[in-house]
Amino acid sequence: NRGRKVTGEGNANELASNTSGKPSDKPSYRGSAGDMLVNDLDVMVEEMILLLKRLSDVHPTNKKRIIFMINNLDAIITIFKERRVSGRELNRFSDLLVQQRELFVEEELLQTFSKMIAFVQQTETHMSGISAPRGARGVAAPADVVNPEVVESLVHEFASNWKSGIEQINRNVLSYFSNFRNGMEILKQVLTQLLLYYTRFQDVIRKVWRGKPPSFCKDLVSTSVILAEIKKHALSI
Repeated sequence: NRGRKVTGEGNANELASNTSGKPSDKPSYRGSAGDMLVNDLDVMVEEMILLLKRLSDVHPTNKKRIIFMINNLDAIITIFKERRVSGRELNRFSDLLVQQRELFVEEELLQTFSKMIAFVQQTETHMSGISAPRGARGVAAPADVVNPEVVESLVHEFASNWKSGIEQINRNVLSYFSNFRNGMEILKQVLTQLLLYYTRFQDVIRKVWRGKPPSFCKDLVSTSVILAEIKKHALSI
């Protein structure tokens, strides 16, 4: 069969180079075309993400840029799921959406609870570097770790504002995001993260004043009360 007969080392090498789409040297034109298509799809996905980031730059604040990214990524993922598209393209957009949601959670909480969050982060870092003096039973004096007046003011501020702060977060989130379900998930993330920050705040106080809590601790809000308020908002959505 003349069409299938290959003679000569040069012709054999040429055929191999033309038909090898992968290092495995499988002579499949279909495999090579498939690889090219997958590569083109990867490039298109990354270019689309870069375009979204460039378009987000027209917004004046970081928070608004994140909101823009979340709404558009969520719209893309919704279309993919409606068309039953799966695979790494969907995973790429989904992973990016998760990252943007996490960024939004921090941005939204900083708007209302920035002082407490900054205190928790800075104090935890500071306490992790403290080595307790010998003979002190591993306990440093409170004034050596934190400013008691600052802690007291944070306790009173949170006790006065936490409920209105949650209500404001609820209004903000539901107005920012066009997809109701997406907004609901983000709201749960924000409120859960708030509860975690406040739990860490209470842990700092307990570690600093071990066994002898100061008088202002009576004004600490119970985490169970905060959790009940969070559940109320979640159920009302």
